[in-house]
Formats: sequence, C-alpha cells, structure tokens
Amino acid sequence: MHAHERTLLARMGFADPDRRDPLHDIACRYVATQPVAQRLVGLLKIECSQRPESYCTEEWEVELLVDKVIKKIRAASEFEVAKGERQYRSTVGFVDVLLRMDMEERHTSCRRRIRSKLSANGSWYPDRDSIERYTLDAGIEVKTTDVPISDAMRQINLYRSYSDIKYWILATTYPLSQSQFDCLANARILHVYLGQRFQDFVKEQANSQCSSSVEV
Repeated sequence: MHAHERTLLARMGFADPDRRDPLHDIACRYVATQPVAQRLVGLLKIECSQRPESYCTEEWEVELLVDKVIKKIRAASEFEVAKGERQYRSTVGFVDVLLRMDMEERHTSCRRRIRSKLSANGSWYPDRDSIERYTLDAGIEVKTTDVPISDAMRQINLYRSYSDIKYWILATTYPLSQSQFDCLANARILHVYLGQRFQDFVKEQANSQCSSSVEV
C-alpha cells in the first residue's frame, strides 16, 4: 500500500486524482524552483519594511526600530503533516510543496526608560541592539485535475489544523472563477494560476537531456 493511502486524509475519503499524474509532478517541481518560489513569497505580502515599535512591561517602557528581512527561501516536496507522538504518531497527509522562509529581524535604535506610577517616567537609556532569527512556512497544494474547490479547502484546512504552517497557496493549472477565488480568499488561501510560464517549463522538461546517472 502506498504511503498516501495510509493517511488520515485518505481514510476521510479524500481522493487524490493527481497522485499518479506526471503533470502534477512537473508542477510541483516548477513551484519549488527558486524564481517561482520568490514570486510566490512576494504575493504573500509579508511585512518586511522597517517600522518603529514600542511596548511596556511592569517596570520599563521600550522603543525600538524593527527591520524584518527574508534571508533565504528553501523548498521541500512531499512534506509530511503528522499528529501524535511516538507509537501514537500517524500521518495526516503530505503537503505537495513547503516553502520555508529563513527570517531575520533586526532590533536597532533600542532605548528604554523606567515606568513610574507615582511620577513622570524617567530618562531614556540606550539599550543593546539585537537580532532575532526564525522561520515562516508556506504550504502549497498543487492541482492539475479540476476538483471541487470545497475539497481543496477541506484538505488545506485539515493540514492547517495539524501543523504550524502559517500561509497556504492553492496552485492550479486551470483558471478559477471569481466566486471560487473569493471563497479561497475568505478562507485565507491564496490562489495562483500556473499559466504560460508553466507551459514553457513543461516544454523545457520534455526537451531536457537525460540525467548523468550511472548505469549498472
């Protein structure tokens, strides 16, 4: 039995007509290429500009400048979403492509002053600059067969409930209607249409040379 047939997704009756479609495999490779991954991340509109921030604790009032940048985008195919641990661990499903963004957040021009409930707040003191590093994930579901939009939404929402993936993209090789697009947007799912540039990529793959694998 194939690993995809043992998932929670399969047990819930979600059919995957694309699983054995060669075009689906090519589409997954396409969205995982660095130029396409960068365009997709750009569509997510992640706030990366420098901005002032301030916050208060019981003792301090703090002000700083925050500069967020995306340092690197990594792509992984067939990313497993699982639930439970150890002997209770089971596979929920496999995300077609995961884009992992290495984020760097620089905190500069930091300063703080003591808060006082009895008198005016005190003088400002310079504070150390710092850098915070973390990752953000975007999951991409690729569809090359026209499936009901509700099925795609249920699949993504199932993955969303069992993972920490923040952003979700549905990439289709066929256009959607405006009502379908709006339905996805209301569910916080970005839709992208794999159009002419993808067709050019398919032709390139068909004309590419065989690999230099060792024959045995």
